[in-house]
Amino acid sequence: MKMLTRLALNNNKKNKARSILIMLVIFLSTTLLSSIALICYGSLKYQKDNVKELYGTFYGAYKGVSEEQIAEMRKRSEFTEIGKSAVCGEVESEATVSLQWMSEEVGMMTNLKEQLEEGSFPKAQNEIAGERRFFQKLGYENVKIGDEIKLSYRRSNQEKYQETTFVVSGIIRSISEELENQAYVGYVSEDFYTTHFSENARRYMAYFSLSEDLGLNSETAEIEAKELAEKCGIDAENVAMNKTYLFFVLSPDMESIMGFILIAIVVVIFSVLVIYNIFQVGIVEKMQEYGKIKALGATRGQMKALVFREGMMLSVIPTPLGILTGIGISCLFMNYWISNMAPFGAETKISAAYISVPLLLLCVLAVLATVWIALKKPMSTVKKVSPVEAFRYQGEGKRKKGIRKGYAVMSPNRMMMANLAMNKKRTVGTMFTMGLSCVLFVVAVNYTRNVDIEYAARQDLPFGQFQIDLSYSTTDTAYPENNLDSVLKENPLDAQLVKDLKSIEGVTEVKIGKQLYAHDEKGELHSIAVLDRKLFEKESKGAGVLGTVDYEKASKDNAIFNGWSHFIADTGYEIGDTVSFQLGGMQGEIPYQGELQGAFGSINGDWAITEDTYKNLGFADAEENIGTIWVDCKKSDCKNVEAAIEKLLENKQHYEFSSFAGAVESLESMMSMMKTMGYSFLLLIGMITFMNMANTMILNVITRKRELGVLQAVGMTNKQLNKMLRNEGLLFTLGSVVISLVVGIPAGYGLFLYGKEAGLTGFDVYHFPGVEILVMIFVLAVLQIGLSFMLSRNVKKESLIDRIRY
Repeated sequence: MKMLTRLALNNNKKNKARSILIMLVIFLSTTLLSSIALICYGSLKYQKDNVKELYGTFYGAYKGVSEEQIAEMRKRSEFTEIGKSAVCGEVESEATVSLQWMSEEVGMMTNLKEQLEEGSFPKAQNEIAGERRFFQKLGYENVKIGDEIKLSYRRSNQEKYQETTFVVSGIIRSISEELENQAYVGYVSEDFYTTHFSENARRYMAYFSLSEDLGLNSETAEIEAKELAEKCGIDAENVAMNKTYLFFVLSPDMESIMGFILIAIVVVIFSVLVIYNIFQVGIVEKMQEYGKIKALGATRGQMKALVFREGMMLSVIPTPLGILTGIGISCLFMNYWISNMAPFGAETKISAAYISVPLLLLCVLAVLATVWIALKKPMSTVKKVSPVEAFRYQGEGKRKKGIRKGYAVMSPNRMMMANLAMNKKRTVGTMFTMGLSCVLFVVAVNYTRNVDIEYAARQDLPFGQFQIDLSYSTTDTAYPENNLDSVLKENPLDAQLVKDLKSIEGVTEVKIGKQLYAHDEKGELHSIAVLDRKLFEKESKGAGVLGTVDYEKASKDNAIFNGWSHFIADTGYEIGDTVSFQLGGMQGEIPYQGELQGAFGSINGDWAITEDTYKNLGFADAEENIGTIWVDCKKSDCKNVEAAIEKLLENKQHYEFSSFAGAVESLESMMSMMKTMGYSFLLLIGMITFMNMANTMILNVITRKRELGVLQAVGMTNKQLNKMLRNEGLLFTLGSVVISLVVGIPAGYGLFLYGKEAGLTGFDVYHFPGVEILVMIFVLAVLQIGLSFMLSRNVKKESLIDRIRY
C-alpha cells in the first residue's frame, strides 16, 4: 500500500499542470460551498438572534377593531398579549404627517420603546414624541425635550384643521434612512386620543401574540389568527401577520433554505463534471503507463486505489485553504450586511463570528464526495483495462472498419479537425463541461441583469429624471378645494408651467400625463388616469392585470379599466359590466358609459381610459387636465434643473415632486448586496470554467509534443502551428457557447419567471442579457487565444529532435 501511495504522489508530481488545475478547481469549489453555507447559516442565525430587535415580538395585528371586539379577544386564552394603537389624524404639512397613539404593550411589542433616544413617551394630553425628522418637517430644526410646538391638526378629511399646542416629551431615534416623499408619525397620549374621539368612533389596530401551546408554525399561525378573528367578530381579511418574526421564531422556512441548497447542489454537480473531465483526459493519455503497472502485477483493486489516491491527495491542500477562504468571504459579507442592516432596524446584538464547525465539516465531506464521484469513471476505466490493450491503446478504443478519407493537401484546419475527430469523447466532454459552466453563467447573469435598480425605480417614475404629480383628495368634505374636481379646475400643472419647464437650461424633454375626475351614480368622486399608448402598454405588462387589456380595442370601444385589480370587488363592478360616470376636467363634465374591460395591478388613479378615448369623448387635446409632468435632462444637468424646477413650484400648491435619482437611492442599498453576491458567484464560476479550458488545452499540447514535432519536421511552420492550436481552442469555445445559449437562455428565462411570480424587485419585464453574454464570449475567446499563444510558444522552446523523441 505504501508503494501505491508513493506511486500516486509521483504521478501527481509528474503531471504538474493537471494537478495544479485540479487543485484550483477543488479550491474554488470548496470556497463556493463553504461561503454559501456560512452566509446562509450566518444570515439566518443573525436574524434569529435579533428577531425581536428587528421585527418586534407580535404575531400580527387586526385592523379597524372596536373596543367590544378587543374585549372578546381578551376573553380567549389563545391570545397571550394584546396591545392597542390608533391613528389620531393628519397634520397640515407639505410632507405626509400623521399623529398616532399606541399603548405601552404595543410600544414593547414593536420595540419602539427601545428606540427612545431621550425623554419619555407622552402621558399628558398635550405631550408629543417623534423622530427629529418629524419635528423638522413641522419647521422645528433643533427641538429639545420640554419645547413647545404648534401644529395644525384634524381627525379626518371631513373636518377643518385646528391649531394645537404640544410639549415635546420624547425624541425617537431614526431607524431608517430618509426616503423621498416619506410619511412621518408623531406619537401622542391616550388622553389625547380619548378626548378627541367619542367611544363609538374609536377604532384600533389590535396587536397580538398567540399561545405557544397552540403548536403553531409560520404557516398555520395566519390560519389560526383568521379563525380567531371570526370568533371575535373581526373581518378575517383585516389580519396583517408579522411574517418575518414568525418565520424565525416558529419554524424555518424550507423554501428560503432550499435556495442555498440548490446552489450548493449545482456547484457540486458542476465540480464533479470538471474534475472528472480533467482526470479522464489525463488517464486516457496515460493509459499505456497504467498498462505497465498492471503488467507488473497490480490487481484491479490496486489500480482503482491508485487513481483514488491520486485524486484524494490533490484534495489535501486546497480543501482547508478553500474552507479558510470561504470563512473569510462569509465574514466580510456578514460584516457588510450587518452594517447595512443597522439603518433599517434597531440596534442589534452581534454574537461571535457566525461560523458553524459542523457545517464546515459537512462542506469538507461534500468536497471529498465530489472528488470521489468524479473519480468513479476514471477508476472504472483503469481497473478494467488489460496490459495488452493498454500497450496498444490509441485513445479511441475499438475503431470501426471503413475507408479513410485522405487529402492531397493538408491545412492547419484539416489537421485540427482530424485531431478532434480522433478524440471525440474528450472533445465532447470538454465542450459539455465548459458549456455547463457557461450555462451557470448565463443563468446567474439572467438574475443579476433583471435585478435592475433603475428599472425598479421606473415603476414609480416611468419617464425622465423628475416627476411632478397632482396632490389631491377625493373625500375631503372640510376642504373641498383639496378634492380632485376642484384641484383640476385650478390646476397648478398648467400650460404655463409646462412652457416654463421647457425653457429651463438643460431640459431636453417635457412629457405630460392627463387626468380627469369622475362622479359615479352615488355622487362619489374618483380619479381617472388618461394613458397614452406607451404608458398603457407598460402597465399592461405589470403584475395583477385582469381581463382584456388591449389599447386598440379599448380605444375603439371607449372602454374603461379599474386601476387596482386587488380591490376591484370593493367597487361593486365585475369585468364586462357597464360603468356609468360623469367625467370632468377644466372644460366641464361629460356623461360617460362604457364597458369595464379589465384592471391593472396598480396605477396612479382609481380608473383609467386611453388617450384616444379621452379625445373621442370630446375633451380638448390642448395642455389641460394635466395630472403628471415628467421632465428629462442629462444626468450632468440634474442638480441645476432640479433647483430651477423647485423655484418654479415655490408658490404652487397641490403637487408632489420626486426625482429618479431619489427613487434609485432608496432602492440601491437594498439591492446592491444581492447583485454583489450574484457577480461574486459569476466570478468564481468563470474561474472554474477557465481552469477546465486551460487543462484541456495544456494536456492537448503536452500529449501531442511528438506529433507536433513530426508535423513541423515535415514542413508545418510556426505560424501554422499557432493557427491550428488557436482554432482548436476557438472551436471548444464555440461549442461551449452554443451549449450555454441553447440550455442557459431557457433556464435563465425560467428563473426570471419564478422571480416575477415571487414578486422579486425588478422582475417585471424580461431583459435579455445580450451585453453580458457577448462579454462572456469575448473574454473566453481572448483567454483561449492568449493560452494558445503561450502554449505554442512553450512548445517551440524545445528542439524538434527533443519533441520527436518525447
